[in-house]
Amino acid sequence: MNTPSERCMTRLSTRIRLTGVALTSLSLLWAGAAQSTDLQDVYEQARQYDAEYTAAQYDLEAARQRVPLARSAFLPQLAFGAEAGLSTLADDGEGPFEETALSLSLSQTLFNRSSGKLLDQAQQGVMQAEAQYAALGQTLILRVATAYFDVLRAQAIVDFSQSELQAISRQREQAERRFDVGLVPITDVRSAQAQYDLAVAQEIAASNQLSTAQEELLRISGLNPELLAPLADDMPLVPPEPADIDAWVELAKEQNLELVIARLVRDSSLTQVEIERTSRYPTLDLVGTAASSQTDQDDRDTDIAEIKLQLSLPILTGGRVSALIAQARAQALSSGEQMLVQERATVQQTRDGYRGVQASISRVRALRQALVSTQKSAEATEAGFRAGTRTSVEVLQALRDTYSARSDYAGARYDYIINTLNLKAASGTLSEKDIYAINRFLAEPE
Repeated sequence: MNTPSERCMTRLSTRIRLTGVALTSLSLLWAGAAQSTDLQDVYEQARQYDAEYTAAQYDLEAARQRVPLARSAFLPQLAFGAEAGLSTLADDGEGPFEETALSLSLSQTLFNRSSGKLLDQAQQGVMQAEAQYAALGQTLILRVATAYFDVLRAQAIVDFSQSELQAISRQREQAERRFDVGLVPITDVRSAQAQYDLAVAQEIAASNQLSTAQEELLRISGLNPELLAPLADDMPLVPPEPADIDAWVELAKEQNLELVIARLVRDSSLTQVEIERTSRYPTLDLVGTAASSQTDQDDRDTDIAEIKLQLSLPILTGGRVSALIAQARAQALSSGEQMLVQERATVQQTRDGYRGVQASISRVRALRQALVSTQKSAEATEAGFRAGTRTSVEVLQALRDTYSARSDYAGARYDYIINTLNLKAASGTLSEKDIYAINRFLAEPE
């Protein structure tokens, strides 16, 4: 018999073992959770990894320097010069003589219409670069979301294909057993084998599609996670708000970033016309100079200080200015037409996006009901097969219909997400907040 001390130590040892098991279980759970990656994780990594987006950041930084460059034409310009050398008189060969000279020149533009227009154009260029950077940001959101849900879509197809393959394999084995005892003809066995072979081919194709989707996600984000957080079953289907397609079109005309860029390009082209036109105008500069020179030929020092106004007026340029003006006008007209093309494309994209969201919602609801119906039909067909009123061919077809409905339903939910993002992008309202909103409706992988 154990002593009280021994019984106490036994209980303590048991508690320690149980605690160790519990901690091990928790660590496994944490490890499993750490392996799952959600949409926000992928997006934040893509912002740092995607080379196209990073290049756009540098392009924006470079574009922002256009304004100080253009503004520098209005600011004083100060230059210092120094010279030192030897000279010899050619007539009598005297020398060499040392010569030194120092100069300081200050200039200030008083009137230059072209410089003012160049500053306007530089500011337009910065706004265009900012719009392009924002547009690439929206494109990155769409690329990340599309790649993320393409992986989930492909993974779902693989899962359904494998489940279908297992179900057909069981049905094939059952058909073989029933054939062996004379309950079904050989055609049932051959049909089951054909369905099995087709399911194998589809599973291979699905696995290849999954690998392709994973490679695209890796290219964008640098991530190749083992598990992605899927959409939760209770994800709501939210219709566009406002529920007015024309209101979305008007919003897109104001905020669509590609259209904003096209307008800025048009405005810059019109400014270029003014730049070429004002090159005919006179320019006026204030110039001040101070200079000092010294030579040891006769120990003579010369000091000069002057301030003057410089007026410049082009009179004959060989037709160059006229040609530049005509060229700029033609380019401005072309930019205006390109803006019109973009506006029409934006209107179409917005209308298609609005209708796409509406259709996606209806399709998800219809496929949800179709999934319920196909599952009930498959159950009834299997029951009929067991009762001898249905053939194995009908059972196999019912199984295929069920897994096809599951795949279509999952894909329709992903289509709804992407169509919603496309509508927001077309209207110019897509932002990181949409990524975070979607992320709230992701669940932990099973």
